[in-house]
Amino acid sequence: MDILLLKKIKSLGEIGEKVSVKSGYARNYLIPNKHAVLPTKANLAVVEEKKQELIKQEEELKSLAIIQQDKFKDYVLSFEVNVQEDADNLFGSITLQNILDRLIEDGYEVTKKQVSLPSGAIKNFAEDYIAIVSLYADISVTIPIKLIRNNVKAPEPLIDGDTTAELSTDETKS
Repeated sequence: MDILLLKKIKSLGEIGEKVSVKSGYARNYLIPNKHAVLPTKANLAVVEEKKQELIKQEEELKSLAIIQQDKFKDYVLSFEVNVQEDADNLFGSITLQNILDRLIEDGYEVTKKQVSLPSGAIKNFAEDYIAIVSLYADISVTIPIKLIRNNVKAPEPLIDGDTTAELSTDETKS
């Protein structure tokens, strides 16, 4: 299905470009969200007239994204985590929602759709985790994630013969 783009879309093309996409993608996403229109003669004329205005709006959004990118300069996310003493496993994990909450808490205006964790949820203690914040179609920021170790000893197993005896007698009564 051919469509006419009203916005710059990273994987498709520029404003005013006529591109071919699958019909479901056009009908269910691009057209309802006003990212594209059908390429009729009337729409072609309207897009040509508004093309400069649309490009100006896109440039404003891009400049805002560049300003926001400068705010992320030298920013490092740090989390104090409980780590098993004998291994590098975390108690719990750090998820995308934890990252998003920390970014919002630190004063950054981002949405969940903009943030991604390439390695998935953080479950092991390591030094090389990153989060990627997509600010605009071509502009993204890579934020290093620093984990601060908070050692927790693993609980000692109970080696009491009486407790196991009580469990086995309780199970037999049932």
